[in-house]
Order: sequence, then structure tokens, then C-alpha cells
Amino acid sequence: MASYYCSYAYRPDSIPEQSNQTQELNRTGLDRSASLRLPWGNTREVMPPTFMSRNPPRKLRRLEKKEDLSEKYGLHVESNHECFRHAPLALQARLVSIISVTGALWAYIVSPGYLITLILMSPLFTSISRNYSEYIQSLGLFEFIMLGGGWILILMAKLALRLFPKWLLRNGRGPEWEFNRRTGMIKVWQYPKKFPFLPRKPPVVVEKPFYEFDAWCCARVDRFGTLFDLVLSHRYSKLDVTVGDILGAHGSPTMCYAYWDFIQNYMDITRPLPELPMLEQYRHLDPTTAKHDQATGRPARYWRDMDDKTFKQKVDDMFTDVSIIDTTRRPDLMAEKLSYAS
Repeated sequence: MASYYCSYAYRPDSIPEQSNQTQELNRTGLDRSASLRLPWGNTREVMPPTFMSRNPPRKLRRLEKKEDLSEKYGLHVESNHECFRHAPLALQARLVSIISVTGALWAYIVSPGYLITLILMSPLFTSISRNYSEYIQSLGLFEFIMLGGGWILILMAKLALRLFPKWLLRNGRGPEWEFNRRTGMIKVWQYPKKFPFLPRKPPVVVEKPFYEFDAWCCARVDRFGTLFDLVLSHRYSKLDVTVGDILGAHGSPTMCYAYWDFIQNYMDITRPLPELPMLEQYRHLDPTTAKHDQATGRPARYWRDMDDKTFKQKVDDMFTDVSIIDTTRRPDLMAEKLSYAS
């Protein structure tokens, strides 16, 4: 097992002595006052609930029967027992994704609300002179669009993916960042500015040990109120890792706290992989996880064979666990290794 993991692999019980931080290069002025450095260690078995809910058992079973599209089309994105790599797809894929999400919101929120409005305005609830048949016939194109437009968008997105997968499933400019459990390193791709009509220069790839980064919960204010993002900043250089890209901004900092716990648990080779449904198929490939699962008798298909009701309860329980997370009250394991500049 020791030979599988590299020397920089993260072990919270044996973090090397760290140099004191002489200057905070990534958080200064207003940025520092609107940010909270999160403590290392004493994690809970939590994660942002959306990480679970986006891969329900039915989807996992369906994906088992299909070809791995990432491998088929050479996509840079990776999520397995060795690494998490964030690599956005090309613009056209993101546009289709926006269409699909818009359609879902329309179909499941706007259309039902509009249908209720039409029913309340019908002869069943009003004293208009027309009968119900005449009322139905009076409905026109606008009503049809309001009721069915969302489903049309969803269908368009699905057809586009089915008919033009090679055109849609393309890499964007390349990977943005990567967490590697096996090596214990964080890798960041820094892309130079793209000028019109000129080819883009190759990115600069920076690789640093995971334990040299600190997590910051950063607050910002927009027209919707206060939003929180998670950013990992290198302690000794000017380097930010915008890990919040895959989580998105949230109105509650607890989602950032849960995400930080998840990252630490994923990188910690003294404990098994987090109980993330999408990682289940890789658990037997990670030595620590395989040993844990064998000792505890964990079913190999724990998530994939779970029924929908139980899965929903698991997601609800995770929401509860995240809402009562104690991150801000924990001692900081890393503070025992060094002195921070601020």
C-alpha cells in the first residue's frame, strides 16, 4: 500500500513541518476582511448534498451499461479514485447545458404555476359566460408555449447530444485544476491571455503539495444578496485555485465548509474515499478504501442498488449534517505546524 501512494500524499497525522508564512499574497485589504480561512483537520463525513443528488442510483445503473463518453471522446475531465480534474467543455456544450437547465426550470416550476393560473381562471372557478369547452378552444399559441416550452427545450438539448455528440463533447481550452489523491499534489493550469487571430500559447502548469494550500470561504455581494465561494490559496506564493467552480456560489457558507471537508477526506489516504455515489465503481482500486470495505463488509454496489426512497433520505440527511457543521469552532491542525502572516 505504501508503494502505491507517493511521498507527498496527504496524511493528517504526519504533515511535514511547514515554513512560517511571512506574507499573505492572495488575500489583502477588502478581500481579507470578506474572507475566512477554514481550519484543517477534524473533518466530518460530509459533502455538498448536490454532489450526491446529481448521481442517483438509477443514473448510476444506466451509466454502467453505457460507454464511457469521457474516454471515448478524449475529454480531460476526470473523477475517480486517483484524481479530481476540472476541465470545462467547449462553449457549445455549455450552451446546450444552459438550455437543458432552463428547460427543466421552465417545465417543473413555470409551467405548473401557469397551469394552476389557467385552471383558476377557467369556468370551474369563475363566472365567465363561456363554457369549459369554449375556454379550452380560446387558448392560443402563448398558452401552449408557456405550458410546453420547457419540455421543448429539454427535448432539443437531448436531441442535440444524441445527434451531435462529437461536436458537443469537446474539450474547452483545457484543464483548470486537479486534486491527486495518489500523489498528494494539486495541479493548476494557468492560461495566457488569448489575443484575436493569434494562436493561444501553451499553459503554465503549476504543481504544489496539497498541505501547502489553505481553504478560504470568500463572501461577495450582488443583487441577490451575499454569496459564498470556496477558494484554495497557496500559502507561499500568489496562486489561487477556484475549486468553487464545480459547486457554484451559495447563500450559506456551510456549503463551502462541507466542500472543504470533502476535499480533505478525498485527499486523506489514511481513510477511505468519501461515500460519493460516482466514486463507488472505483473504490476497489484504492488500497485504503478496498481494505476498509473488506473489513467493514460494505456492499460493492451500496449506492447502485439503493432504492429511490432510501437515496432521497440519504440526501436529506446530508442536508441536515451540513446545516449543523462545526467548522468555525474547530481547532486548526495546520496552526500547530506554522505561524500565519495574518
